[in-house]
Amino acid sequence: MSFRLLGPLEIVTATGPLPLRGMNQRAILAFLLLHANQVVATSDLMQVLWPDGDAPATARKVLQNTISALRGLLTRGAIPAHVASLVSQAPGYMLRMAPETLDLARFRILADQGRNALAAGQPESAARSLRAALGLWRGRAGQELAESGVDWPQLALVDSARTAALEDYCDAELRNGRHREVIGCLEAATAAEPFRERSCHLLMLALYRAGHQAEALRAYERLQHQLSEDFGVHPSREVRDLHQAIINQDPGLLPSEGADSRDIDFSSQSDPELELLFALLALVQGQRRPHVVTLAGSASGGQGWLLSELTSRLRQDGQVTIWHVRTGPDGAALGDDLRAALRRATPHRPLVVVAENLHHVGGAVPACVGEVIRAAGRTPLLVVLTARAEPESLWPGWNAAVPWSTTVLV
Repeated sequence: MSFRLLGPLEIVTATGPLPLRGMNQRAILAFLLLHANQVVATSDLMQVLWPDGDAPATARKVLQNTISALRGLLTRGAIPAHVASLVSQAPGYMLRMAPETLDLARFRILADQGRNALAAGQPESAARSLRAALGLWRGRAGQELAESGVDWPQLALVDSARTAALEDYCDAELRNGRHREVIGCLEAATAAEPFRERSCHLLMLALYRAGHQAEALRAYERLQHQLSEDFGVHPSREVRDLHQAIINQDPGLLPSEGADSRDIDFSSQSDPELELLFALLALVQGQRRPHVVTLAGSASGGQGWLLSELTSRLRQDGQVTIWHVRTGPDGAALGDDLRAALRRATPHRPLVVVAENLHHVGGAVPACVGEVIRAAGRTPLLVVLTARAEPESLWPGWNAAVPWSTTVLV
């Protein structure tokens, strides 16, 4: 399941979206998602519902009813408590949730991955990660709230992060020599935010490389006019230097040759479950901690296809260690193989451990997996399990024994 904030607000489960009723529910949910896993004071939530300070005498009761309705929604959606739960905690409430279930969290992971690749001189990989990050967006953050006049600074920061990621993506594609492909989105970005100097700088460079010198100079003139008229300032030295280089037809403006793209491809996939697996892999690498994902479903489900796609793409990349674990007929080999896999792990190279058909294995699975996860420390380890049923139904006590876990129904 997933919480979606990057566009119209949604809670999507395996059976479809859950019905959010009224702006009160949407506003409180959106604010809690913006502060996921943080306690939000009751006073702040009341400010969300009554931003002008005109809260009625029944305000606290209205807020309590809204919280109760959201809790009921999570319950009716059969969302397990370890995935998401709305808890009371002084001085207010907290939406406790697995970070990977929130599209905003996945966007930040992928955007950081792309930005780091760009800084490391790997523009092909940067473009893939940033394309995946931007692909999570379906409109403005909290779109229906923004359209109703909500102007929280937190939403503005999220929208600004999208623009920054778009600029990083266009920067990466320019380094990849794809200047014509980014002109359209940069023209739209500069039209939406005419004072944004980095967007203009990238547009000028893209236009010049595409053979449109005059249009590049006009883009500079528009920026200069806007900044002078509205703020009484000139464009930055970097933009002015580019302007002069374009006038001089500086050969240094032409794209450089090649780039090193040998790092993990966390690109957007056409299959949402596969996309989630790559996002979880980005999570363990970015946060340097282990995670367990269980692919649960029937014998005719898609576990085999997902594993095949995941491992084949990672083998092509060559930057991830993949270890297939033997379980043995009664699970006797599971613990030994998991520990052997962990001994091969390093803090700087992600390790993906795969164990299939664990529904045949007895109740030792939670202890084995939990032991390895706790011993992994800061290792970027992703353990991928397959089974015919959800872990908690196969092995009661799974959620308590295995920290940092996600179940995907396929």
